[in-house]
Amino acid sequence: MAPPYNMFENSGGRGAEDSSAAVFRALRAGGDTHVWWWRQPLRTDPADLALLNTEEFRQALCLHSERDAAAYVHTRATARRAIGELLDVAPEDVDIEKPLCPVCEDPGHGPTRLSRPDVPLAISLARTGGHTVLAVGTGAAIGVAAERLRPVRQDVLAESWLTPDEALHLLELPRGAVRDEVFYRCWARKEAVLRALGHVPDGVRPDQIESYPATTDTVLMHCPGTPGTPGTPVEQHPAGRTAWVVRDLALSGRAAAAVAQPAGTEPACGPVRTHLPGGTARPLPGAP
Repeated sequence: MAPPYNMFENSGGRGAEDSSAAVFRALRAGGDTHVWWWRQPLRTDPADLALLNTEEFRQALCLHSERDAAAYVHTRATARRAIGELLDVAPEDVDIEKPLCPVCEDPGHGPTRLSRPDVPLAISLARTGGHTVLAVGTGAAIGVAAERLRPVRQDVLAESWLTPDEALHLLELPRGAVRDEVFYRCWARKEAVLRALGHVPDGVRPDQIESYPATTDTVLMHCPGTPGTPGTPVEQHPAGRTAWVVRDLALSGRAAAAVAQPAGTEPACGPVRTHLPGGTARPLPGAP
């Protein structure tokens, strides 16, 4: 099934808001999650700069590396284009912001959100190895993570961020590409959950979050939660732990990636539709 691009005529102004709201309702009905993956440029494109707001332009100027500035500018512009196409609005009518953390009011972290048009899309961005990944969903929260595959040193497997079961599983695998891929699968899954949380409750450590590396595609993960924490953007699991549906993403043979969304909420997690360079949206294997 193709995503509902350009389903409604966009006439701008109030019509654009009505159009994006109608597309959002269609997305929410199916529970679709959309994921984009693209390569970062080496130099800044003036067409990308034209889509930035004043604060983003100021942040780009503060980056000392031309490559870092180009990646930041392209990420913000491409996210606008992708979300604009998804919601059938012009990219100039899309604003993405990272407000203060709703729990601790720290400007350094907190969930990314769509401030315009006025639809409650959940958004997450991540970068690795010269690429960017964007995930968009209609649930309460979303987190995406990607990690470039590279050789893993033996001593890394003893570090404290692995659970005992994860460390044991990895040590049982032969050294080389297979172990490396599973190691970064663990990493990406945990990071996706933490990114979706935005604010990590005090005392929560990565070695408390089991990623079930022996299972591929989809896992149900739990992160110790703090029931009743103001601003927490997730539902609490009945056992007092926060439950997440985490799905592996097949974006590149050179990176492990995952997307996390809260379990047991409405809408239920529907298919993940990936948008890769030079192609159209396609569902992950097994999706309807």
